[in-house]
Amino acid sequence: MEGDAQHTAEAVARRSYGKLVAFLAARTRDVAAAEDALSEAFASALSEWPRTGAPDNPEAWLMTVARRKLIDASRRRKTGAGAEPQLQLIAEELGASETMDIPDQRLALMFACAHPAIEESVRAPLILQVVLGLNAETIASSFLTSPAAMSKRLVRAKEKIRQAGIPFEVPGREDLPTRLSAVLDAIYAAFTEGWTDPAGTDAARRDLTGEVLFLAHLATELMPDEPEALR
Repeated sequence: MEGDAQHTAEAVARRSYGKLVAFLAARTRDVAAAEDALSEAFASALSEWPRTGAPDNPEAWLMTVARRKLIDASRRRKTGAGAEPQLQLIAEELGASETMDIPDQRLALMFACAHPAIEESVRAPLILQVVLGLNAETIASSFLTSPAAMSKRLVRAKEKIRQAGIPFEVPGREDLPTRLSAVLDAIYAAFTEGWTDPAGTDAARRDLTGEVLFLAHLATELMPDEPEALR
């Protein structure tokens, strides 16, 4: 039973991590808090699923738990009237979508991570971590820097998103070309990482390759006249 729970959690993480973070952060615009809440939700899953069995819709289960973790974390950080707007925002999101299917918001989050307010050199690495779930060590190797330096840059970028209230939405068509380069850089880097296992024996890397090809297809559909996306 424990092995089945672990397998299900790992499969969901490979398949839906970026989608879950995107949905959690869509309203609060706090990527770090969304990641923390999702991490706690996965920990709860590994504790509960071996006893109760994995739910029919594990993504929805994780979303429900993660949203509640967000509310709890916000309540701990803030007290009194200052906490109410944030708590109300998360609570409304929880009540409105408790049972709904999770939409694919990854491309929106990718373009949000390429916002001009974020340092240009960290936009693609931020996409790789937040949307595609790669760790700082893997990302650092792709951009020829140390894991420690990359971790610091990513933390600063997430704080920038929170402080500036950067929206997680696909920008207007007139703004897409200025953000496309970072999105495609991330897609290329992730595709390269996926192909470091040419025999296809690593399920995570195999899934990553398919994921970034799907996202590349979405980017092409969004910008059909952009030669760089078509490549």
